[in-house]
Amino acid sequence: MPLNAGAEYFIAQEKYLKAKTRTEKIKGLEEMIRTCPKHKSAENMLRELKSKLAKLKSEKQAKISRLITTIPKEGDAQVTIVGMTQVGKSTLLSKLTNAKPRISPYKYTTTKPEIGALNYKGVIIQVVEIPSTFRPIDVNIAQNSDLIIFLYKDKMDLSALELELSKFKLEKPIIKIQRDEDLEKIKEKIWNNLDLIKIYTKEPGKDPEQKALVLKKGSTVKDVAKSVHKDFLKFFKFARVWGKSAKYPGQKVGLEHILKDDDIVEIHAKA
Repeated sequence: MPLNAGAEYFIAQEKYLKAKTRTEKIKGLEEMIRTCPKHKSAENMLRELKSKLAKLKSEKQAKISRLITTIPKEGDAQVTIVGMTQVGKSTLLSKLTNAKPRISPYKYTTTKPEIGALNYKGVIIQVVEIPSTFRPIDVNIAQNSDLIIFLYKDKMDLSALELELSKFKLEKPIIKIQRDEDLEKIKEKIWNNLDLIKIYTKEPGKDPEQKALVLKKGSTVKDVAKSVHKDFLKFFKFARVWGKSAKYPGQKVGLEHILKDDDIVEIHAKA
């Protein structure tokens, strides 16, 4: 018991002892720490209270983390980074996206999924890093994404990762990336394995839109028309296409024309 403690401390202590939930206990401990005397004879007691508080908060965070079974998809696609501890997952996430995960020289720094957004030529790709503890609940996040990145530093590291994940039935496309690969090549590899295409629409006499329309490979002009506005399909007259699928720039095509990555589409409607 701290020496010369005031009435506020003992009221807080009673709240803590009667608390039935972890949240109530945390609140009680915080009040005890706030009202605990700060003189030398109370130092051990204060240290013990802070230790109990840290443990309770850690348990609360762990419980919250266990409830996460998936990350809601935002953007045009979702990619998950997995790898052994200290392989550079957080560093790659920070370089690819706007995320600022904690990076340190210590093992298992990442304790919960970290999320960022990669803008690749007008396509927004959500990138998620999961902890290297490989709890089923975290691996489930990878299983629900569109693409999984196996990040490794050498062959031994890759073998260890594959062995660790062999107990799970991963059914999504997987790409293997060494951590020292060129960043732009990594972005290209991600895009090329998503089975998607970027289509840029434009109005007659204007420049193409900067934000890409993202569709599955094999999509047609009809899919573009439906995605842009239902009236475009209803009043469709013809379209002009620039890019890999066109025989020549501005080729006049119909609804069934199959598009390719980076095509530009200009839809003309009936008056």
